[in-house]
Amino acid sequence: MGHQVIHRSLDGTRVRLSGDHDLGRPFTSVTRVTAGGRLHEMSGGTRPGAMAWAEDIGVARFEQEFRVQGGRLRIGHAAPVRDPDTGQRDVALAAVWEGRRFAVFTHIHGGRPADAVAFLSGLRLTEHDDGISVAPAARHVAIPEPAELVKEVPGLGLLEITALTAETRKRLPGWRGASVAGGELFQDTVDGQGPYFLLALSRLLVTVLPEEDQVRRVPGRLASLSVEAVR
Repeated sequence: MGHQVIHRSLDGTRVRLSGDHDLGRPFTSVTRVTAGGRLHEMSGGTRPGAMAWAEDIGVARFEQEFRVQGGRLRIGHAAPVRDPDTGQRDVALAAVWEGRRFAVFTHIHGGRPADAVAFLSGLRLTEHDDGISVAPAARHVAIPEPAELVKEVPGLGLLEITALTAETRKRLPGWRGASVAGGELFQDTVDGQGPYFLLALSRLLVTVLPEEDQVRRVPGRLASLSVEAVR
């Protein structure tokens, strides 16, 4: 029996995956935001995923909370990281905005709680049934490129899905790919990291980072997975 899930990327792109695969793993979306001349990376996903991220970067506890745009903004400090060039220990502020089911999270190096509140206030956060969308809400804020949706699919590997635009199309190799349902499939190799696949569809670009022992099986298994952008 086939399975189906729909996830929403931070830029609002809704992606439906369906097929005879285990699609139950959680997803994460990643985007870059410029605010006041600074570039920030922001991620979104489930609330448990946000808490796992905070734990991974060494947040022992959240020290302050604010009500922002109908959700809860929790702020703590990550474990200090030593800069290999300067030798200084850099402390980042971790900020997690929680909605009902989903969350967005980011870190601000050397920031204060007021910086986190100001950064989130420059964005419009909207929670949907399938994820959170983020849009600029101030003139000094911009999202310069499509967001990525990241999801692990057992038997295939890690999928990185983004909108197919003139910019993201530059990631495709210079040769023709194999014709597959809905698009073209390419295989390439990154030195030191091994092979990967690119699936170019009508509206999406899917990068597949395969499990090491599954590389030869990926093209056949991709044939039984449908990936499409939906409204």
